[in-house]
Amino acid sequence: MDTRKRSTILFLGMALFAMFFGAGNLLLPAFLGLQTRTDWASTFTGFSLTAILAPVLAIFAVAVSGNYFTDLGARANAKLAYALSLINVLCIGPLIALPRSGASVYEVAIKPIIPNAQPVWVCALFFGAVMFASFSLERITGVLGKIFAPVLLFFLGVLIIPGLFLGAETNLPPTIIEDRFYVGFQEGYQTMDVLAGLIFAVLLIAGAKRKSYTHVSDRIEVVVKAALLAAFCMLLVYGGLFYLGAHATIDAANTNRSALMVHIATQYFGSNGIYLISVLMILACLTTAIALTAGSANFFERLTNGKLGYIEGVISVTLVSIILAITGVDGIISYAAGLLNFIYPVTLVLILSVLLFGKIIKNQKPYFITLIVTMLISFIRVLIQWFPTEESFQHVLNMLPLARFNLEWVLPAVLTFIISCFALGRNLNKQYA
Repeated sequence: MDTRKRSTILFLGMALFAMFFGAGNLLLPAFLGLQTRTDWASTFTGFSLTAILAPVLAIFAVAVSGNYFTDLGARANAKLAYALSLINVLCIGPLIALPRSGASVYEVAIKPIIPNAQPVWVCALFFGAVMFASFSLERITGVLGKIFAPVLLFFLGVLIIPGLFLGAETNLPPTIIEDRFYVGFQEGYQTMDVLAGLIFAVLLIAGAKRKSYTHVSDRIEVVVKAALLAAFCMLLVYGGLFYLGAHATIDAANTNRSALMVHIATQYFGSNGIYLISVLMILACLTTAIALTAGSANFFERLTNGKLGYIEGVISVTLVSIILAITGVDGIISYAAGLLNFIYPVTLVLILSVLLFGKIIKNQKPYFITLIVTMLISFIRVLIQWFPTEESFQHVLNMLPLARFNLEWVLPAVLTFIISCFALGRNLNKQYA
């Protein structure tokens, strides 16, 4: 591998890590470690599947399918691809992930230092900076990979490394959570990195093209290796945060995600630790918010065929995010859960089916039918959240295998794909449109 390619992989990988590592990525791992204590490694394994492996597979799937998530979704149906893309962008953009970034900056970075700070002004300043930094789409991967990512990793090391030694002195209580692996698997949804990965892949591919990697095989190699580098960084950081949370000297029943991070910092660094967490949260949220804003605006520009320009998209996305960010982190997570339980399984099924069978099964029908079945089953959890007093929805869900682990969609998706393939017979390899 030549030096130029190695350098490109390095800065794109660092940029991708900075894109992925946002508010949820800082808050969730430590909180799960606190909840599972002595068995944190089991939860970490489940969490890694949906928060590390699945996002990397999302990058792979888009890279081998074309340049955009719609190229991946076209394996099933072009119109469905745009619908799923829109839902994904709304989730990782102005409805959930972006507002959560602004709310996290206020609750974790600013409020502990300036208790009287008003959330509306903090969010306005934060998203103002995001808006300004997102105006130049071409410069985003370079700025994130060469400037923000190294600084972010440095401060994460400052937080985690001392805790690896000092935390060993803490006697851990036993965990009280059952099904620890599946708790981690399910909570990995909350990072929303699979959804974000489909959009970040577009920025990564564009970054590789700007470095003159226009040949398909070269571009895929650069993007895939950059994704693996980002995954390695996430594995180390998440493991460290899980460990810190498991060894935190605080009652798990009487704390939330934000308060835990503040406690961990003060546990190991005294009163000055709060400033470390403040810097970390601002950096993590800023880098992710810039990438999400750019990716969302770029999608809306393509969706409207340029009627909504990129700059107008950036402004619109940030304005909506300011309004929703005032809800607060816990408020955003509460309404996000049902939507994520719907879109995550559908996205995972699309990614895995294309990666595993995309080269040998060209017909659209198995992918399309499997996605429809997955969508119908996943929508049951949305209905349960919308109508909590209606017991019939929960009864239907309980009849499905693996529902106890929030994996009720797995067996139906597998069986539907297999049956669809057998039903097609000789038409299995008919090229999709």
